[in-house]
Amino acid sequence: MSWLDSHCHINDAAFRDDLDNVLNNMVFYDVKKAMIVSSYLEDYEFAKTINHKEIKFKRSLGIYPGDADNVDDDLFNKYYELYKSDDVTAIGEIGLDYHYGKENKEKQIEIFIKQLKIAQELDKPIIVHTRDAIQDTYDILKKYPCKGVIHCYSDSAMMAKNLVKLGYYISISGTVTWKNAREPLEVIRTVPVDRLLIETDCPYLSPVPNRGKRNEPSNVVYTGRKICEELGINEEFFKFIINDNYDKLFGI
Repeated sequence: MSWLDSHCHINDAAFRDDLDNVLNNMVFYDVKKAMIVSSYLEDYEFAKTINHKEIKFKRSLGIYPGDADNVDDDLFNKYYELYKSDDVTAIGEIGLDYHYGKENKEKQIEIFIKQLKIAQELDKPIIVHTRDAIQDTYDILKKYPCKGVIHCYSDSAMMAKNLVKLGYYISISGTVTWKNAREPLEVIRTVPVDRLLIETDCPYLSPVPNRGKRNEPSNVVYTGRKICEELGINEEFFKFIINDNYDKLFGI
């Protein structure tokens, strides 16, 4: 059983000069599945060109909350048409982000809910981004139930437990390896392993020992091994579980 990266942005400009090396590193470190996440139409088009005979890629597309102010009906309809494509496995990342302020809170909520309704209509999983907005995110997800994952989870263990009760998976990033990782460690000890996923969110959030460098999917092994170490579980067993979780959520 191989490792996987449930959330990566190798379609980002940060990888354009050495993408082949990044893919080869994935194979070398036995990362054989990955979800390529796109927030922009041009990134999604590039994501469709990324392939490797030894890696199974899936693709998602979503309107990022930070871009809510730039979305008009014409642009939203373009996303909607793509959401209907079989190539779009999941709708995301979508959600709420109040980190830089709440001035456009109502617009973010509007766009989030519209995409949740589409996910319900199309019966597709969602990939949720939430930053400094966990209570609003939870309340909305409870009102508009979907299947999905809370990506790069960074809130409390108690809220993670509540989200799991709604049916969501919790995805852990490289922050669990950082020295100040008190909350991520509490989360992995609280959430059942059959509701966990792992991710890089590359090119961001590199785990130790590569913190401070550009992140890439091969680094997901450090996150996975840290979780195994903290929980005292066998790596092969953990890989089996997260592959099963990934396949159940996103389809084999």
